[in-house]
Amino acid sequence: TGDLFEIQHVNNKSDCIDLINVENATDVRWVNVKVNFDNVGLGYLSLLQVATFKGWMDIMYAAVDSRE
Repeated sequence: TGDLFEIQHVNNKSDCIDLINVENATDVRWVNVKVNFDNVGLGYLSLLQVATFKGWMDIMYAAVDSRE
Protein backbone atom coordinates (compact mmCIF):
# COMPACT_ATOMS: atom_id res chain seq x y z
CA THR A 1 0.00 0.00 0.00
CA GLY A 2 3.00 2.28 0.21
CA ASP A 3 2.51 2.98 3.91
CA LEU A 4 5.58 2.64 6.09
CA PHE A 5 5.72 1.35 9.64
CA GLU A 6 6.92 3.74 12.30
CA ILE A 7 10.68 3.60 12.53
CA GLN A 8 10.77 2.49 16.16
CA HIS A 9 9.04 -0.76 15.14
CA VAL A 10 11.55 -1.92 12.52
CA ASN A 11 15.25 -1.54 13.28
CA ASN A 12 16.54 -4.52 11.31
CA LYS A 13 15.54 -7.68 9.47
CA SER A 14 14.84 -9.58 12.71
CA ASP A 15 12.28 -6.97 13.76
CA CYS A 16 10.65 -7.24 10.35
CA ILE A 17 10.40 -11.03 10.66
CA ASP A 18 8.92 -10.64 14.15
CA LEU A 19 6.19 -8.42 12.70
CA ILE A 20 5.34 -11.22 10.28
CA ASN A 21 5.50 -14.09 12.80
CA VAL A 22 4.23 -12.53 16.02
CA GLU A 23 1.82 -9.82 14.88
CA ASN A 24 0.67 -11.65 11.71
CA ALA A 25 1.32 -8.61 9.56
CA THR A 26 0.73 -9.66 5.96
CA ASP A 27 1.89 -6.49 4.24
CA VAL A 28 5.46 -6.64 5.57
CA ARG A 29 8.54 -7.52 3.54
CA TRP A 30 12.25 -6.93 3.92
CA VAL A 31 14.02 -5.23 1.02
CA ASN A 32 17.80 -5.35 1.12
CA VAL A 33 19.92 -2.63 -0.44
CA LYS A 34 21.42 -3.40 -3.84
CA VAL A 35 25.05 -3.37 -2.69
CA ASN A 36 25.58 -5.18 0.62
CA PHE A 37 27.89 -7.52 2.48
CA ASP A 38 25.57 -10.56 2.72
CA ASN A 39 28.01 -12.86 0.93
CA VAL A 40 31.65 -12.80 -0.14
CA GLY A 41 30.96 -11.83 -3.75
CA LEU A 42 28.81 -8.86 -2.88
CA GLY A 43 31.25 -7.87 -0.15
CA TYR A 44 34.14 -7.80 -2.61
CA LEU A 45 32.04 -5.82 -5.08
CA SER A 46 31.13 -3.33 -2.36
CA LEU A 47 34.77 -2.92 -1.32
CA LEU A 48 35.79 -2.45 -4.96
CA GLN A 49 33.21 0.32 -5.32
CA VAL A 50 34.53 2.05 -2.21
CA ALA A 51 38.16 1.69 -3.33
CA THR A 52 37.47 3.11 -6.81
CA PHE A 53 35.10 5.84 -5.55
CA LYS A 54 32.40 4.60 -7.96
CA GLY A 55 29.10 4.43 -6.12
CA TRP A 56 30.68 4.65 -2.68
CA MET A 57 28.08 7.22 -1.56
CA ASP A 58 25.30 4.60 -1.89
CA ILE A 59 27.25 2.24 0.36
CA MET A 60 27.89 5.02 2.86
CA TYR A 61 24.21 6.00 3.00
CA ALA A 62 23.17 2.36 3.47
CA ALA A 63 25.64 2.05 6.35
CA VAL A 64 24.33 5.23 7.96
CA ASP A 65 20.73 4.01 7.61
CA SER A 66 21.47 0.75 9.43
CA ARG A 67 20.33 1.24 12.99
CA GLU A 68 21.47 -1.94 14.74
